Amino acid sequence: MTESFVATYHAPPERTGFAELERLHFLLDGDGGLRTVIDAMPELVMVVAPSRQILLGNRALADFAVSQGCGAFVGMRLGELMSCRHSMSAPGGCGTGEACRSCGAVEAILAGLQGDRACCECRIMRETANGAEALDLKVWGTPFNWRGEALALVVAVDISHEKRRKVLERIFFHDILNTAGAISGLAELLVNGVVSLDEAKNDLMSTARILVEEIRCQQELLAAENNELSVHPAPLHSRQVLESVALTYSNTPLGRERAIVIAPAGCETVFHSDERLLGRVIGNLVKNALEASRPGATVTLGCAAEGDEISFWCNNEGEMPRKTQLQIFNRSFSTKEPDRGIGTYSVKLLTERYLKGRVAFTSNAGDGTTFTVTCPLDLRS
Repeated sequence: MTESFVATYHAPPERTGFAELERLHFLLDGDGGLRTVIDAMPELVMVVAPSRQILLGNRALADFAVSQGCGAFVGMRLGELMSCRHSMSAPGGCGTGEACRSCGAVEAILAGLQGDRACCECRIMRETANGAEALDLKVWGTPFNWRGEALALVVAVDISHEKRRKVLERIFFHDILNTAGAISGLAELLVNGVVSLDEAKNDLMSTARILVEEIRCQQELLAAENNELSVHPAPLHSRQVLESVALTYSNTPLGRERAIVIAPAGCETVFHSDERLLGRVIGNLVKNALEASRPGATVTLGCAAEGDEISFWCNNEGEMPRKTQLQIFNRSFSTKEPDRGIGTYSVKLLTERYLKGRVAFTSNAGDGTTFTVTCPLDLRS
């Protein structure tokens, strides 16, 4: 017997009734051999019903559930146990949201229930007591026919550290080598007498500053994920914040081929925030907007204060595909090279965890793509 929800964007929403869940759980739990085997595995192991609800979990899964403040996980779906933000807003829970269409965990579980074996990677943005937290999983789904019941055996492994290391290393070496290469090229021109020191000094200074900023960016992101960043609110002027970011990115190769303009209205507000972190957040939005824009296009910055909040926004003329919109804040997702996804994830991480704010975006053919970061006017309170 199942209970139905009204809608789904992807997987079936129906759930197994309580009595049937309890019956299957006690039958599985009473199989001493099965319990011994799954408890011996260090990964998160679970047996799921055709409704994708957990019927039985091993000791590792039980320990994880307790660490999440969840004493009883039978009847939950994997995303619900993980506190996935999409499962919390989906019409029928985990697997039924629009974003679930691209969820590797859902695909692996569905494959196992349909009689196939599958291994997929899954990016989850979790909602925790400390704010948003990224989680990368590798999930295996395997058919599990047990006493005439068509179930699935699901194994989940946390690969967040591996993914983070790959992403950070790739970005670090890619960006650092590009910037160091530019400095090397300028130095070579100086040595060969192609340009004079007066002609090259401004470009050399600007590129060296970008190199230092890229190194600091990696340091701050690592500290942010480890809850080690300190916040230092100070009085700031909204236009000056935007002008500083615009000047920095106008001097990059991408910025030289595109225009960065500041909307004239609403940019004369004094507020208290962390200048370094806010600059990093807006800078990442500008960098992403430049990368998404064709040469000759315009990236527009602006801000507005309302009530006890101030919002900064960044617009580019392009529209994001819907699939990209659904995954944009995930750490390992990127529209560029593999393992390059970090920019919008870091924006969300720094804004929500350290600046006490929130991030939103809109994207359509008429207005382009606009990211908005909203923060308190006074971070000290």
